[in-house]
Amino acid sequence: MRNIGLTLFFAAFLLCVSLNGCGGDPPLHALGGKVTLGGKSYSRLLVYFRPIEGQVNQFNLGVGETDAAGVLSLRSTAGMGLMAGKYRVSFSCMQPKGGTTTAGTDEKPDDDKNIQMVELVPAPYDNESNADTSPLEFEIKAGVENYFEFNIPAKS
Repeated sequence: MRNIGLTLFFAAFLLCVSLNGCGGDPPLHALGGKVTLGGKSYSRLLVYFRPIEGQVNQFNLGVGETDAAGVLSLRSTAGMGLMAGKYRVSFSCMQPKGGTTTAGTDEKPDDDKNIQMVELVPAPYDNESNADTSPLEFEIKAGVENYFEFNIPAKS
């Protein structure tokens, strides 16, 4: 009889762990917004959220991509949204050098290895030079609509 109880305990424990409901994962908070570069919207402008304090993990490292109107939804590795906290925000917007585009309608310019891409986001906002230097911060709060609007300057 004791073995049955122990077996049920381990079965319940494994079920709990597999569902991630018993482990105390932090809640994720949805966020979205609009991002423009020099006042202009870009499709595929990437937005990165990194925690200002503490270790990066699956709940506090976020990335999103804008649509042609500059509208963005952001997600973490753990799902839609990020845990509450203060974040540093950096950006990347790679575009074909000289306005060259790919021939295929489904092909993205950065998929074609023959097209040179240029970064349109200047330092210190760009993600490439050092994401920790971006002066932009955003605090994600529980129980409120986390919406942001950023107009970052374009390279001269």
